[in-house]
Amino acid sequence: MRYIRKGSEPQGLVQYRLTPGATYGNLPQEVKGELRERLAREQGYLCCYCMQRIRPESDGMKIEHWASQTHPATTHRQLEWKNLLGACKGGEGSPRRDQHCDTRKGDTPVTVNPTEERCERLLRFLADGTIDSDERAVQDDIHQTLNLNQVRLKNNRRATLDAFLEVMAGKRPGATWSEAVMEKKLAMLQQPDSGGMLSPYCQVPIYWLRKRMGRLANVSP
Repeated sequence: MRYIRKGSEPQGLVQYRLTPGATYGNLPQEVKGELRERLAREQGYLCCYCMQRIRPESDGMKIEHWASQTHPATTHRQLEWKNLLGACKGGEGSPRRDQHCDTRKGDTPVTVNPTEERCERLLRFLADGTIDSDERAVQDDIHQTLNLNQVRLKNNRRATLDAFLEVMAGKRPGATWSEAVMEKKLAMLQQPDSGGMLSPYCQVPIYWLRKRMGRLANVSP
């Protein structure tokens, strides 16, 4: 999970929200398509929770409501732009133990919110691919509600970190990476490519670099 800076909302959503009796369930397909495009792009084409690749087609991602669209306490947020995120398919159709992200979450409330900058301060990425937190409520989000330590996701994060460290060591064998070199690498990881895409699981090496640079406490709250 990484911080998602919400941009301007699609005009189609703005106009539809003015329709009397507008609900997400009746959202026109063309507006949903526009939503998927905008959500995927502003997230660097990564799932809002697990950070695997998503595609802005109906079979390549889901439109996630961080606050449930059906729960009586939050149904008023069903068409709120800041409440909408792009999520992966999350193992739809798989046994519950293999489901993750929005598919696993359903209508269950979660504490950690990718649209809040503090979300990056709440998470730790361990060398074995595990995501963890020092806060109990966030631990429950990670391990139970979102199932972000599902085996495949955990293995993918570990492989991402291993590959990154191997490249780092290979470029400067036996050398200590300077602050300037790490700063440059950090900037590259945070910058989408020419197609607007971030690297899957990019927050793992970003976390590692920030830790190495002593910057974890300095991530914006």
